[in-house]
Amino acid sequence: MHRSRFLLALAMITLSISVPDRATADDDAQTAAQTATQTSAAAPVRVVRGERPVPTSQQAERWAQQVTITRDSYGVPHIDGKTDESVVFGFAYAQAEDFFWQIEDSYILSMGRYSEVHGGRALNSDLLNRAFEVVKRSKEGYQQLDPDMRTLCDAFVAGLNFYLDTHPEVEPRMIKRFEPWQVLAFQNHMTLELCYRYTRLSTSFMPLQNKRIWAAMGSNGWAISGQRTQSGGAMLMANPHLPWYGYASMYEAHLRSAQGLDFTGATFFGSPMLTIGHNENLGWTMTVNEPDVADAWRVVFDDPDEPLNYRYDGGYRLATEWSETIRVKTSRGLKDRTYTLRKTHHGPVVQKEDDQTYLVAQLAALKYGSKVGQSLAMAKATNLEEFRTALGRLNQMPIMNILYADREGNIQYTYHAIIPRRDDQFDWSKPVDGSDPRTEWQGIHTLDELPQVLNPPSGFVQNCNSTPFTTTDQGNPSREDFPSYMIEDRDDDKRRAKRSREMLREMQGVTLDELQVAALDTEIYWARHEIPKYAEHLATLKTAAIETSDAKLAAQVEPLLTHLLEWDCRVTFDSTEATLCEAWYELLYGTDYPGETLKADLVGKPKQQLAALVTAAKGLKRMHGDWRVPYGQIHRSQRHPNVADLLQVHFDDEAASLPNVGAHGPMGVMFTQYYTPSVNIPFVMTQRRRYGVVGSAYVGCYEFTPDGVRSTSVMPYGQSGDPASPHFQDQAKLLSASQFKPALFDWDDVAADAQRVYHPGE
Repeated sequence: MHRSRFLLALAMITLSISVPDRATADDDAQTAAQTATQTSAAAPVRVVRGERPVPTSQQAERWAQQVTITRDSYGVPHIDGKTDESVVFGFAYAQAEDFFWQIEDSYILSMGRYSEVHGGRALNSDLLNRAFEVVKRSKEGYQQLDPDMRTLCDAFVAGLNFYLDTHPEVEPRMIKRFEPWQVLAFQNHMTLELCYRYTRLSTSFMPLQNKRIWAAMGSNGWAISGQRTQSGGAMLMANPHLPWYGYASMYEAHLRSAQGLDFTGATFFGSPMLTIGHNENLGWTMTVNEPDVADAWRVVFDDPDEPLNYRYDGGYRLATEWSETIRVKTSRGLKDRTYTLRKTHHGPVVQKEDDQTYLVAQLAALKYGSKVGQSLAMAKATNLEEFRTALGRLNQMPIMNILYADREGNIQYTYHAIIPRRDDQFDWSKPVDGSDPRTEWQGIHTLDELPQVLNPPSGFVQNCNSTPFTTTDQGNPSREDFPSYMIEDRDDDKRRAKRSREMLREMQGVTLDELQVAALDTEIYWARHEIPKYAEHLATLKTAAIETSDAKLAAQVEPLLTHLLEWDCRVTFDSTEATLCEAWYELLYGTDYPGETLKADLVGKPKQQLAALVTAAKGLKRMHGDWRVPYGQIHRSQRHPNVADLLQVHFDDEAASLPNVGAHGPMGVMFTQYYTPSVNIPFVMTQRRRYGVVGSAYVGCYEFTPDGVRSTSVMPYGQSGDPASPHFQDQAKLLSASQFKPALFDWDDVAADAQRVYHPGE
């Protein structure tokens, strides 16, 4: 949906604007676009500011003394405290030390006030936030939490506030004092940003991020049983594919408390707990799935006596209407825009069909989820039974496949989500009749009702954003056992999943070192399986080349295809074949993710497909002077500070950068990485290089044995968002070389590698 149509529908076509004296009544779209660009250059993190209105609390001082932060040689914080809340306090402080700018940016987004700092491009997200009442819902949810969970929220924001109190040189752009309910708002709005697309009303629109960027978000995950490992212990590989900038960028840490918490892994800036990783007994990772977790209802307002009455069960129900004022940053100051919003018992109105008919939407996770506590329980689990008990709460993760391994040798895959029970006679892929009581949700499906695989005979489970029915070679769930509405990716067997199964079934006696190599493997599945077929197409073309044009095309294709046929199908820095293959692939399949379906106008036309190879080579020659371009020469990594999202990144061919060998995921490659301009980032045609922006946001390899757990990890840049820090992009060098660092877990190892040991505030 076009942005302007969405804004009008969401605002119920009743828009009024009040303007400060220094702003004019209207700014045109061009000015708004310029404003978004102008405001992308964020203010420096460290500047002088005034005194804070609220002093540091005595409780914060106590928590600060109860927790110790140890930074290792890569700047990863290992946080050790007497209590869970003191560790959460220290975790917040450490995050703020590393990248306060991103935490505040994410929390501003979750408050529905993003337009105040980022201008009109953020209006859609702010309106969604207001329509789904994220702030109100979060304040109420905080009050309903049990005391222990409220304390964790209190401790996290106390850590952020303590950081501000002890760093008077840091000037927040908006949030001078964090409040505990904002922890829930952050999680609720992340759910909204991630899951609104499941309403199916957003196929051409995403709440904040560029739709191609969001579509490219995915993951690879493997769990391998001891029957396939040299040590006899189970292994786990975690590799989420997320944007390298903005609120979905990842952060690594190790949390330990005297109350049973000892967990290392990664999460998002602003989260009070780690999202994936391991403790001494077990670990898990997640990959994005496509369950039906949201719906839309068609609602009719046709009562002439009461405009807010809508049809329901042979009568009417009364909708609620309210106003929201959103302040929008423009080149001439802040502009207030007031919107009238409306909601029914199904959910808020999000789209207009005609004068009486509207579409309303609801996300199951916002209706049923409580958002705090599940991650802590999962992190403290000591065995499969305890982990499943924590997982079965179904109160935090709205979607996600979960791959699990433990010290006892168990491996498991779960198609996890908060999925509403529904009447299966309706087509839930489309808006249903909101006046029919049979379209009401009937609670949610339990954990045992979801697809899962436990200890399959094949000795492995994998998921690469693909169907649960091809998780492994033997022991997959049966699609007939689940409602038709439950699994929308039931037929989606991606090339990455096919490549995973190829690799995993060949693994015998695998070591942790070999697992790391496999996690960043660069063989391209499409090239291996499809390029040889084009030799036959070329032979046919040459045989039938009675027309001059066909003979000319065959002559042009032959050296290019020969170059590819002699290739081992692996991406390396020096591979000119990989560059040509990617350029050809994008012409055949497009640059939009998932990009695994041949373009419609090329289906059944091998001659035109071969012509696309010639076109790709000409494009490379025009851009680089030769079609034989080494992959690492143009595929690069370059970090920029304080960037809210990828639309604000301005890469520079003249600035320092590193070569990368990650490749386009839909081609079927484990080391998945997406580059400009293939994800529709603003691209200057004089820019010759392509820069990594989405992909392997954290890669972890874990091995569980009776003697303990060993783990390694790597991230695309580094721990710190400060360009002056040695950890701003020290891990970029590792990823460029396809290398891992030790993910220190044993505390003796942590102490031996300690570069700095301190209490918050020191």
